Formats: sequence, structure tokens, C-alpha cells
Amino acid sequence: MIKKITIKKINLVILLIFSIVIFYSLSTAAYYHPNNYRKSLLKIRDVERSLNKLNNNLLKAESEFRIIAESDIESRLKNLNGLYQQQLKAYQNKEDQQVVELAAKIINNSNQINLETIESKPVQMRAFWLDSGTYAKKGGRAGVQDFLDRAAAANFNVIFPETFYKGLSIIPDNNLFTQDPRFSSWEGDPLAILIEEAKKRNIEVHPWVWVFNENTSGSPGRILTENPDWANKNKEGEIVSYHNSTWLSPARAEVKNFLQQRYIYLVKNYDLDGINLDYIRFPEEYRGSFGYDQAGVDRFKDEYGIDPFEIKSGSSNFSLWNKYRENLITEMVKETSEKLKAIDSELLISADVIPGREEARYRALQNWSRWLEEGYLDFVLPMTYTENLFSELSSWIREDRQQISKPLYAGISVFKLTSDQVIQQIKEINQINPNGLSLFAAAHLTEKDLQGLAQGVFSTPAVLPHRDKEKSLKKIQNFILKRLNIIKESGKIKNKDLIKIRSHLSQIIENNPRDELNFSGFLKNSNLNLSPVVEKVLKADFNYLKTILKLY
Repeated sequence: MIKKITIKKINLVILLIFSIVIFYSLSTAAYYHPNNYRKSLLKIRDVERSLNKLNNNLLKAESEFRIIAESDIESRLKNLNGLYQQQLKAYQNKEDQQVVELAAKIINNSNQINLETIESKPVQMRAFWLDSGTYAKKGGRAGVQDFLDRAAAANFNVIFPETFYKGLSIIPDNNLFTQDPRFSSWEGDPLAILIEEAKKRNIEVHPWVWVFNENTSGSPGRILTENPDWANKNKEGEIVSYHNSTWLSPARAEVKNFLQQRYIYLVKNYDLDGINLDYIRFPEEYRGSFGYDQAGVDRFKDEYGIDPFEIKSGSSNFSLWNKYRENLITEMVKETSEKLKAIDSELLISADVIPGREEARYRALQNWSRWLEEGYLDFVLPMTYTENLFSELSSWIREDRQQISKPLYAGISVFKLTSDQVIQQIKEINQINPNGLSLFAAAHLTEKDLQGLAQGVFSTPAVLPHRDKEKSLKKIQNFILKRLNIIKESGKIKNKDLIKIRSHLSQIIENNPRDELNFSGFLKNSNLNLSPVVEKVLKADFNYLKTILKLY
């Protein structure tokens, strides 16, 4: 962490830099005439903006008592000042190329320090989905080792490798699986290699398997080509959804058995940490327009004596029809969970779900909140794929988090975002749901993304909250104690108040009062004299602790 005295020294360096900036800007404005203007002056302006941003972030880090990694920030700031003075001299000497080169160097170094001012949470899932195409390109063990080294350097702790999809798999051929030809040149089993190498780096592996989605190219895939009667259909008898996908019918016992056999094989034959279910729903069509295949219709007729084709939208029977189809998906989740847990009781079962509990039911007949409540799943990953940081992302996660105590890890759409936007979304998630997230997908994770994560928001390793309760709580306790020490060193808290808060924290860790963790109430009852800023920061920390405690 950066101590108060260090921050003060840093600010002095920043002020020195900016006094030079201001002086030079004024002097050049007075000295240079328009006919002496050179384009390279714009690069100096870029540097000024970058240094101003850095200064603001350092001041904010100090005011928020952030816990950031110890580093040589002070000496690096002095180095920035030296580079800046070189740039000014180069401009005066009309060495424009050097002005440009120094600008790039200063801005790059400034951006790196900016990343280091971001806090890194000590207890958190940090995952990504590893798409089969990206994995196939690794070519074998050496490529996997290099890839995982970079993931470990960015402190990821979970991978969801795409393992069974479109009737194909990454594993070698057997009586249940057909290997994707993209893996045919590999020496060894790609899944086994991934598991072996990931374990060496303390990264969990949860194979990502497709469920009812069968193909995404607008025509039947391998499974439906061999079993055309297994197709899910809409009311007009069409099998292709508006997303150009074909789907399997959840009403058919042979479909469920076909899929579950393959999941069971994976659990029995590989040392897995979990199974990640994707497309465990109907096609994403409003009002659930699919489900009119013969098996689905016949089962409904047998149970309720009603022909679905004769049901009018909005009627009570239509609600019954929706509930029936929703239950078909829930039935698959329940049966799959029970069968896999019977093999390995420690296996974690998750699902990728439509964000928003009610939205998921309405759009895809996916009642995932019930799956969590009933214990069929250990956690869900809402696919909160959006570029809208302060609206959709916040509303989706906040609303669901208020109602759900089990783990919920937001999915972030890397493919829609710049590196800076990825970090901004993670920072936002850390405010509203700090227990974790997953990035979609490896195909879109650049070196810049990995480096940015490693330098800032993922700069320290994190304990997986769903694996080790005692270690997780101890980590957060130490995290809050560090915060209190920073506040104490700043002179912003009285010793008697500090003692009360430390005691309150110890009681929480020892007793785990899941339903009585109200820091605001504690503040009121303890008559603490805290500034609004200190109170806000500590409330956020204790809310983080509360969020993790609720998982147990």
C-alpha cells in the first residue's frame, strides 16, 4: 500500500511537473507566433492531459484510502518529470521526432501507473470462457503452457473451456464423442493437458458444455442430422430460431439421456472442478415461441388434456403452457445436477444464464433463480454483455444480487469493449458484486487486456470464494484491517473508534452473523465520529464482507 507520507511526496513531484507545464504553456503562448507553430506541440498537449489524469487518480487513491500494491511510484514520477523536460527541450531544438517518441513513452508510463492505482480484491472468482477455436490454435502442450502462464500472470483462477458443442468435442474420439478436426494434430488429450497444466498454476477447470442449442449456422447440425425427430420447433413447424440456431427438444427423454451421458463421461474420466452448462433454455424468443415439437405437445396433452396449438396468447392456458415448458428446462437441470453430484459430490455445477431473473423466464423460459434456490446449481453466470456501463450492467446485477444469496458472477463481453472499458466494467462490478466475474471470451482477450488486468484490478492473487470459507474470510479481514491502518495513518479516525471497528470486524469473522450484518446500524449504535468519506469507504468494505458471507 502507499503510505500517506509517500503520497505527499508523490504529490510534490506531480506539482513540480505541472508547474513546469503551466510555465511552459504560458511562455510558448506568449513567445511563439502562428507562423512558428509546429504540429509536434500537440504531442506536448497530449502529455499534459495524461499527467493531469495521473495526478487526479493519485489524489483520488489517497482520498479513498485505497489499498494498492507497494511500488516505486515516487521514483517513476520523477522519471516522468525528467522525460517531460527532455520533451520540452526537444521541442525548443526543433527535434520533432524526439518530441513524438518521448510523448509515447511518457503516456505509456503514465498509463501504467494509473492502472496501479486500482484496487485488487482478495477474494474473487476471476474467470474466462476458453472458446474451442482459440484453444485449438495452441497446438499442444507447449502452446497450452505458454497460454496458461499468461493467464496465471494476470491472476485468473477459473477457466471454462468449451468442451462439447455442436455435436463435437475437444477430447479424442470414443463411442460418445467425435473430436473436432481442429484438434486432430494434437499429441495427447487436449482436455487432460489443460487440466494438468491448470492445476500446476492453481487454476480451476470447469468444462463448458452446450445443452439444447445444437447448431448456429441456420441448418441442422450433426446431432439433428442423425436424429431429425429431436428438433425443437415453433408453432409453424420451423426448427431455425431468429438467431439462426437449431435446438433440441427438452421434452424428449432420449435427448436428455444423450446429453447427460456425455456430461457423465467427462466427470467420470477427468479430474474436473465443475461443469458449466450453456444454452440450458429455450431459444431466446420473446413469449417462448418454441416447444411445439411432437414430443412436447403430446406430453402437455397427456398431462392437461389441452392442445397447445389451440391456446390463445395471454389466456390462463397460455400461462400453463409457459409453466410446463419452463419446467422441462428445470427438469433437465435437476436431473443433470443429481446425476453428476452422485459421481462427485464436490463438483461445482454452473449455468450461463440470461441476465435478469424475470427477463430470463420471459425470454427463454429459464427459471435460474429457482435452480439456485433448490440447490440444483452452485452458481450462475448472467451474460451481462453490454457496452452500457452505468445502466444495464448495474441494474441487472444489483437487482438480482438483492434477491439471491448464492454465488452470481457477472459475464463481461470482452468482444464489445476496449481494454479500458473492460477494466471500467470490472471496477463497476467490484462495487456492486465484488465476489467475481467471467470474461467472454479468450478469443477476444488481447495482450493489452492481460497486462492491464495484471497491473491493476487483478494485480494480487484472489481466493475463490466458493472453495475455502475460512481462508476467504481471513483474507477479507486482513484487507479491511489494512484499510483501517491507512485511515489511521492519515489521521482521519480516532483511536477509540478504530478499536470499536476492529472489534466489530473480529466478531463478524468469528460468529458469521449472516443475517445481522448491518454496518450502518453498527455505526449508529456505536456513536462513531467518522467523516462521510471514511464512512463510505468502510461501508463498501463491510458490504463486500457481507456479500461473501451470504455465499455460505
